[in-house]
Amino acid sequence: EKKTAEPAAAPTTEVTTAAPTTTAPTTTASASSTEKKVSFEDTQRVGREESGYINVPKDWATYQDKNTGSQFQFSSPDKYNVLSMNSYTKDSVKLASGETFGAELIANRLYDHWQNDKQQTSLQGSRAKFAGEDAYLMKIAFSDGKYMYEWVVQKGEKVYALAIEGTADTINSLRPILEQSFGLDPKTPGK
Repeated sequence: EKKTAEPAAAPTTEVTTAAPTTTAPTTTASASSTEKKVSFEDTQRVGREESGYINVPKDWATYQDKNTGSQFQFSSPDKYNVLSMNSYTKDSVKLASGETFGAELIANRLYDHWQNDKQQTSLQGSRAKFAGEDAYLMKIAFSDGKYMYEWVVQKGEKVYALAIEGTADTINSLRPILEQSFGLDPKTPGK
């Protein structure tokens, strides 16, 4: 019997709302003059109940890559920078003997996936904080010049995977917003 992460007929509610006007600290990983700082007042809250909610720049829009299935995606206007959000439940993951469902299992499976990706040129895994929770972070570089940061975090009985793919500048400027704003509340960043 094959189980899926979400029933085909499940109603989904997508939310995009203006965010509060508090400013998040920004960090820069390089001295790039093209890197722009992003504050909460320049973002919108997006997401859906099954994958969580997060803040992205106001000019980003719904996006769906034909190769990614049902995950929630938003992209920059040029579609080069893409945020993808997915969630896993114990019922949606096939466990091998001795495996325990949780963030570590999902992170290890995603790490193995990226390790075997032929376009990947660099892969680094580490522990991180994400939305106030202990999380796993994968930093990936690809042969086409794109980068990806993918966080795996558990909240309650669900494991969430959130990835931002694009330029290093975009990832570095959005990272603080993403890390602070992810949550399960459609209106309140970080909750």
